[in-house]
Amino acid sequence: MKQIYIILLACLLVSSIGKVSAAGKNKKVKEKDCVAYLMSYFSPEEKLYYAWSTDARNWNMLNNGKPVFDSKVRLRDPYVHRVNGKFHLVHTKGWDHPTIFHWESDDLINWEGGPIDVVPAEMKRAWAPEFFYSKKEKLFYVFWASIKDGHNVMCYLKTKDWKNITTDQYGVYYDIGTSSIDLTIVEHKGLYYGFHKPAMTEDKEGNRMYVSPTLDPNEEGFTFGQKDHGKEVLPNQSRPTEGPEIIKLIGEDRWYIYGDPFGSALEAWETTDFKSFKKIEVKTPAKSKHCSFVPITAEELKRLKEKYPNK
Repeated sequence: MKQIYIILLACLLVSSIGKVSAAGKNKKVKEKDCVAYLMSYFSPEEKLYYAWSTDARNWNMLNNGKPVFDSKVRLRDPYVHRVNGKFHLVHTKGWDHPTIFHWESDDLINWEGGPIDVVPAEMKRAWAPEFFYSKKEKLFYVFWASIKDGHNVMCYLKTKDWKNITTDQYGVYYDIGTSSIDLTIVEHKGLYYGFHKPAMTEDKEGNRMYVSPTLDPNEEGFTFGQKDHGKEVLPNQSRPTEGPEIIKLIGEDRWYIYGDPFGSALEAWETTDFKSFKKIEVKTPAKSKHCSFVPITAEELKRLKEKYPNK
C-alpha cells in the first residue's frame, strides 16, 4: 500500500512539474526582461527565416541562413509579434489568394495554425497581413490589402481568439482611391502611427505615415487614409520601397523603421518622437525581404541558437 502511495505521489509531482513548465512557456514577458531582437523575414525561397541582434541594426542569421519553418505554401510577408505571452505569426499565401495564414507558438519553434479565408474570392488577395492588439478592447485588429474597385484597399477585421472567422466579417479599413499595401501600426503617447506603401510600383512611391487617435474606423477622429497618401517622412528612401516595419528599442523611447526597397537591401530610419527621422546604417541578411521584429529574452535567444545554430 505504501509503495502504491509513493508511486501516486511521484506521478502527481511529475504532472505538476509538467504543468508549471508548460505555463512557464506561456508567461507574459515584460520589456525589461528582453535582451535581444528577433527578425523574421522571407527570401526568394518563400519560407520563414530568422536573424537576431542586440542592437536592432546588425543582424546575425540563424540556421546558416536556411528556413526555420515551412508552412507548405508560398510564405511571404511574415509578421511575428508577442501578445499575452504567446507568439503569433501571420503571412501572405503566395500571390493572389483571398487567404491569410495564422499560427501560434510558445517558443518560436513549434507552430500550430493554418489558413483563414478573410475576403470573398472576387477580391483576389489578402496581402501582407498584420495585427495590432488593443489592450483596451482585448482584441486583435487584423488588417491586409485586397482588391476593390480595381485597386488595393486596406481591409480589416476584429477577433478575440482567431476562431470562427468568415469572409463576411471584413470591412474596408480605408481606401485612398489608389493602391495601398503593407500597413504596419505602432502606438506612442496615445496616438497610432501607421506606415504603408501607397500607389503602384511604377509610381516609385516610398513608404508614408498616417497618424490617428483611434484604431477603429467607425470612431470619430479616425484619420488613416483620410488625408491623401499620408506624410512622406523618411528621408532618402530608395524608390520604389515597400514593407515598412517598426521596432521599439528595449528600455528606450526610440524606434527604428525599416523599409524594403525593390532590388536592394533593407534600409532603416531612427526616430524618438515620430516627428523627425534620421536614416541609419544597418546590416541585414542577404536577400531578406519584408521583415518584422520582436524583442526576446536571453532564454529565448539561447533556445533559438541551440535549435538553429550556425555551423
